Amino acid sequence: MAAICKDAPALRWGRAKVVEVFEADLRSLAAFRIVLAVIVLVDLAVRAGNLSAHYTDEGVAPRALALAALKRSQWSLNLMNGTAFFQALLFGIAALAALALLVGYRTRLMTVVVWVMVYSIQWRNPWLLNAGDALLRVLLFWAMFIPLGAYWSVDRARTTVSGRLSMRFLSLGVVGLFLQIAFLYLFAAVLKSGPEWREQGTAIYYALSLDDLTTPVGSYLYQFPTLLKVLTIGTLGLEAFGPFLLFFPVLTGPVRTGAAMAFIGLQLGILVTMDFGLLSWLSALCMVCFFPSWFWDEALPKLRAAFPKRFNIAQRLRPMAARLAHVHGLPLRARLSGWGSVGQPSLVGITASMAADANAIRPGSHAARASVPPPVETAARTGVEATSGRSSLGLNLLAAFFVLYVFGANLASVNAFTMPEPLRPVGHVFGINQGWRMFAPGPFKANMWYVIPGTLRDGRQVDLLLPVIHNDPHLFNEVSWEKPSNLADVFEDKSWRKYLTAMANKRANTERSYFARYICRMWNATHAGTPSELTTLEIVRVIERTLPDYERGRPEREVLSEHSCG
Repeated sequence: MAAICKDAPALRWGRAKVVEVFEADLRSLAAFRIVLAVIVLVDLAVRAGNLSAHYTDEGVAPRALALAALKRSQWSLNLMNGTAFFQALLFGIAALAALALLVGYRTRLMTVVVWVMVYSIQWRNPWLLNAGDALLRVLLFWAMFIPLGAYWSVDRARTTVSGRLSMRFLSLGVVGLFLQIAFLYLFAAVLKSGPEWREQGTAIYYALSLDDLTTPVGSYLYQFPTLLKVLTIGTLGLEAFGPFLLFFPVLTGPVRTGAAMAFIGLQLGILVTMDFGLLSWLSALCMVCFFPSWFWDEALPKLRAAFPKRFNIAQRLRPMAARLAHVHGLPLRARLSGWGSVGQPSLVGITASMAADANAIRPGSHAARASVPPPVETAARTGVEATSGRSSLGLNLLAAFFVLYVFGANLASVNAFTMPEPLRPVGHVFGINQGWRMFAPGPFKANMWYVIPGTLRDGRQVDLLLPVIHNDPHLFNEVSWEKPSNLADVFEDKSWRKYLTAMANKRANTERSYFARYICRMWNATHAGTPSELTTLEIVRVIERTLPDYERGRPEREVLSEHSCG
């Protein structure tokens, strides 16, 4: 009994440390919610630009082809109807749900709706999917388990909380979200097993040689081989060891903040040197969920207090916002007064407070010096007991199962481990199968571009690539096998780049046949019965190998398939 009592303080310390390492801050989860919603809205807008070509029966992937490509346990609501109107309707539902998620209205329900719609839209055309789509899908999945609407949301304004709401939150859903992001980097590092990463230090050299992805900044850095080796080592080191710093048990707040900032810096560095679409943005901004309470309660107030007043945008905007709130917000008092509650600000209360701030904050005044708000919570500082949010037992048990499943899925991607047969459909149903193989085991060592020479009825040959990408049969060039002067501009639409890469697969004969039929329909819709009617076409890939020491191989043509429009 004495031994148990003697160990009790150590056990309490251990439990407290586990909580500190895995807990999330509600403000960070709210920021994470906003990131997800904005990314979804941008993704929908980009996809909608090719709505007919990529998501209808008149496009490159009719429903019969898409259904044949899906596994038995995969699904898509978009496959219920093949018309452009129905697809636009589902896109609209997804956008409305994402807007509701953005403001935190019925957050849990809207998170589920957004996840369902994103999953459905993605699997309507699986030949467009990349690592960014997989990351968005799994982050939305874990978002359903956590209280994204507990702060900075309409739900918070509409909910009565007795006492002060604690900003700290711990559940197995949060653990699952944190581990999911950590697995992304950790297993990506394990998969980077090629000599370009582990021995030669040339991985970034080969990555920046991909002209269709490299930005002007990346092209400039490409000239410095020593710097590229340092960046290669640094990238692999951060991916391998950074995830452990996110759960460091000593000085957890500062260390976790520093590790999250390092990953954000890594992704922003990739963003300015290579164009991966939304992948880099999502990979960078999703790290906000790791910001601990230390960041919001200690680091951020000190940073804001130390910031020069002339650059303090928030202080400059506060009087303007107060005036707008006074003019437009006060007439809504009667309607919105019921939104206020104990322990949380109502909209009317915010309006009054902002008006008071606008009158009180003057240079040198006490209010100006105290304009940085104190921490929102922490019972030890305020003397008020904080109310902590909780997840149900059932939700925690479900999250625990999926944590183990995701770990198994990642483990299966790096060694001989295989998921038990009865459990495999689970990953397909929920879209959580994963393997983070970006530039693994080594980066691709060739530039590729595509030429689609088409023969017209009058014997002329034209390149159909631009008409396909821009959905404009009047926009075409003569056939040329030379490498485009700016390959990145040709593939500005990354969805078409991904689709053409999928069509280059040797086993994609059926898919290329449907692609050719689409080209014939698109072109002859305006040229049928004229000398410019399309009769035959080829799909050709041109490969230019990247060699060591800034050498390039001779371009090689590969005819993927030939088709007749008859």
